[in-house]
Amino acid sequence: MADDNTADLLRKADALIKRTRVYVAGSSVPAAEATPAEDDLPVLTDIVTDHEAALATAPPHMQQHLDALREELSRWLDQELPHAVLKVTDGLADQLMGELTDQAEKKLLPRLIARLDGTAAQSTDHKENETQQPKD
Repeated sequence: MADDNTADLLRKADALIKRTRVYVAGSSVPAAEATPAEDDLPVLTDIVTDHEAALATAPPHMQQHLDALREELSRWLDQELPHAVLKVTDGLADQLMGELTDQAEKKLLPRLIARLDGTAAQSTDHKENETQQPKD
């Protein structure tokens, strides 16, 4: 047998169903005379916005406070967010330039010097070959 809490919960659920349905099976009241469903219960397909959810959970006198807080937060974000983003991107740009400079000094510069030395050696060898060949 169900305990008191379960029975109470079932009674409340039954009352909710009767309140929201136009026709309840076994009801002695004809469908035309049944009370219409109230609009206070959301249907699973209803979309509830954050604003509506905040208003539904806050007391009515808090509406002005919520609006003021929302406006102040929006104003603060408009002022501070661009500066914060610029600060972060400037830091990333500095870090990227430092890393590229470091890698260029370690890896690219030795390759460029080797290439130039090789080109200079090839150039010298080429000139020596030209001078050693007899001219007709």
